[in-house]
Amino acid sequence: MAYQRTTRTRTLLQHFLASFLLLSRLVSAQNVPPSVMSAGIDLLDASHILHFLEVVDAFGHVSLRNPDNSSQFLMTFAIAPAQATSQSVVTYEVKNATAVGLTFNSSVVGAATPTGFAERFIHSEIYKKFPDVLAVLHSHTQEILPFANQAGVPLVSQMHTAPSLGSCGAPIFDVRTLPRTVLPDNQLHDLLVRNEALGDALANTFTNDSQVVLMRGHGMAVRAPSVREAVFSSFYIKVDATVQLQGILLGGGTAPNALNQREVTDTGTTALTLVGRAWSLWVDQVDQIGLYTNDLRNKAAPSPTGF
Repeated sequence: MAYQRTTRTRTLLQHFLASFLLLSRLVSAQNVPPSVMSAGIDLLDASHILHFLEVVDAFGHVSLRNPDNSSQFLMTFAIAPAQATSQSVVTYEVKNATAVGLTFNSSVVGAATPTGFAERFIHSEIYKKFPDVLAVLHSHTQEILPFANQAGVPLVSQMHTAPSLGSCGAPIFDVRTLPRTVLPDNQLHDLLVRNEALGDALANTFTNDSQVVLMRGHGMAVRAPSVREAVFSSFYIKVDATVQLQGILLGGGTAPNALNQREVTDTGTTALTLVGRAWSLWVDQVDQIGLYTNDLRNKAAPSPTGF
C-alpha cells in the first residue's frame, strides 16, 4: 500500500510539473509582441505547408525577419519542418546567426537553446546583404536539381505563377568555383553552407532578375518580401521546373517559350494578389492532418517535449 501511495504521489507531482511548465510557456508566448506572435504563426504554417506541398522533407528550413527587431530573424532549431511547434522557434541574430533563445519560451536562452541548423548562415547572410528581404527559404527540392547541376540549361519562368525565377535564368551557386579563402582545402567540402563566408558567397550569387539561387548538387535558396510569398514562390518554382523539363523533352529547346521580361514583371504584380487565396487553402489543408501542430494559431498548449 505504501508503494502504491508513493507511486500515486509521484504521478501527481509529474502531472503538476508538466502543467506548470505548460502554463509557464503559455505565459511566455503571451508576453511577446503581437507582431512577433503573428510572425510565429505564419512561420509554423509555412514549415508545415512546405512539407505538405513536398517542397521540403525531413530537411530544409524557412525563416522570417523579426518584425519587432530587424537585426534578428526567427526560424526553428534543427527539426524536420513538419514537426515544428511554438517550442521549436528560435530568435537568431542576423550579424552572426547566434541564438538569442526560444522565441516563445523566455526561460530558454543563449547556450541552452537547442542546436540550430548548420546552414542557418544562408538566412543570416541573405538578411545581412538585403535589408528589404523579410523571408528566406532553403530546400533540397528534387525537381530543381537537374537545372542546378546543368549550368547550360537555365531554369526560367515558364508560367505566370513563377515570376520569381526571372527571364534570364536562376543563377547557380557552385562551391567548386569558390576561392580557397572562402572554402579552404582543410574545410569540409560537403556542399553545406556552414559559416558566414559561405553564406556571404551564396548571398552574392543573387541577381536582380531572380529571387532564387540554385545550389549545385544541393537545392535552392529563395528570398522574398514575406514568408507567405516565399512559400508561394518555392512551390511554383518546383512546378515550373517540371513544366520546363517536360517542354525540353517535347523538343522545345533549353528554355521552351519562357516568359519575357515584361511578362515576368507583370505576372509578378498579379502573383501578389494570388498569395492570400493559396495560403488560405494550404492552411486549411494542413489543419486537417494530425502530423502538423500550430499551437500558436490554434491556441493549444505547447508540447512539454517540444525540445
